[in-house]
Amino acid sequence: MSSGEQGDRLGAARQTQPLGVWWVGVAGLALSLLLLLGQNLRAYGVALGATLGVLALLRACLPARLTGGLSVRGRWVDVATLLVLGAAVALLATNLRQV
Repeated sequence: MSSGEQGDRLGAARQTQPLGVWWVGVAGLALSLLLLLGQNLRAYGVALGATLGVLALLRACLPARLTGGLSVRGRWVDVATLLVLGAAVALLATNLRQV
């Protein structure tokens, strides 16, 4: 197979692969950013951690064809990574000192 044919096949695969429920993460990050701009760092961290938790739940429950951009590695590696990061961010945010 020539490199041109291989490039065409890869391009076709990229065009047909749906992004899935990635928009949930974008919406959660947008909400978190609004909280950060409102100078509420604790709420920002909790919202960010909750967004990661929701993404982990979606990755765990939905079939691979619907997760799209959430599928990076194996299902349970993705879920564990999102849960650990989400819990760490939320825990750190709730332990912030008021200034």
